[in-house]
Amino acid sequence: MSFPESMEFSALGLGLAALVVLYLLAVEPWWGRSAYARLERVRDTDPGALPRFFGAGALVWWGLTAVVMLIVAASPGLRFTDVGFRVPEEGMSETLGTMVGMLVGIVAVLVLMRVTGLDRGLRAVRQRTVSAMLPRDRRERWAAAGASVTAGVCEEIVFRGLLIALGVSLGLDVTVAAGIGLAVFVLAHAYQGWLGLFFVTLVGLGLTSLYLSSGSLLMPIFLHVLIDLRSFLLAPGGEPRKSGTIGAGSAR
Repeated sequence: MSFPESMEFSALGLGLAALVVLYLLAVEPWWGRSAYARLERVRDTDPGALPRFFGAGALVWWGLTAVVMLIVAASPGLRFTDVGFRVPEEGMSETLGTMVGMLVGIVAVLVLMRVTGLDRGLRAVRQRTVSAMLPRDRRERWAAAGASVTAGVCEEIVFRGLLIALGVSLGLDVTVAAGIGLAVFVLAHAYQGWLGLFFVTLVGLGLTSLYLSSGSLLMPIFLHVLIDLRSFLLAPGGEPRKSGTIGAGSAR
């Protein structure tokens, strides 16, 4: 992916971008950890805890996405295509073919994982890292589906679209800017613990590579939503704790 040499954030756009970065570094990791710990504490006694958890996250992330739109609108030297809002450079027909190929590949990997038993191991890891976020009924599954779409769209726009463009506009090599964006993406998921962060890093690396190779956020968004939907809706629901065993709920 190539960025135009004239790409430039306005003073207002740069100030807003700085606020977004400050939030991602100083607030989001703490908020994610504390919100998840609170969810764990009340998960088995409050039926509305998980939808509220996802709803609060949606408000934050759609708000950040709106700020990204404002940054571009307020920066004459910055276009929406510079933050990934464009058809992939390889063309729409090739993109659709790639997306179909990705779907076939994902299905093949899922089948292979089930046959080899690896899927059970990954489900066990998921249960240990973010079990409180796994839906248990229809209402929670709808909330999880909405959270999956929110994460896929908003996180790609913020972590891939904005942060990489910001780094390049400040004179960083695109690879360095992408690496910094990936690191911030991983940090934002710190509440998932070390095992969770390992998988977040792998997924983030793949999404970043896909964005840089295609020049568009279309496929990363699509794949991100698909991964989260699969994680939430095809995984077994979190099991309620036994009576009297509700603890402090550390997010590790």
